[in-house]
Amino acid sequence: MEEGTSKAIPLRGSRGGVRALTARPLRLTERLTAGVRRALSPPHQIWLASLGSAALTVRGARTVWSHLIAEGAAVEDWLRRTLGGAADPEAGG
Repeated sequence: MEEGTSKAIPLRGSRGGVRALTARPLRLTERLTAGVRRALSPPHQIWLASLGSAALTVRGARTVWSHLIAEGAAVEDWLRRTLGGAADPEAGG
């Protein structure tokens, strides 16, 4: 019976030996690509800040645009009254 236990297949490798991981050297293109990716990938906070600033810019542009439209309509009404143009803006002329 003892012969079966002495010939058992080990389930885990020996703990005494350390396996060295061999990494293949990177080619020049791989090194350049990795460097470019590292240089061009901004941190997460910068990405979020750029999204926030873009949203604020769009919101500000919409606000300015609506103010410009309102001012333009007011000036158009004033010109129509001052110059005595058509009372109906759709009448054209």
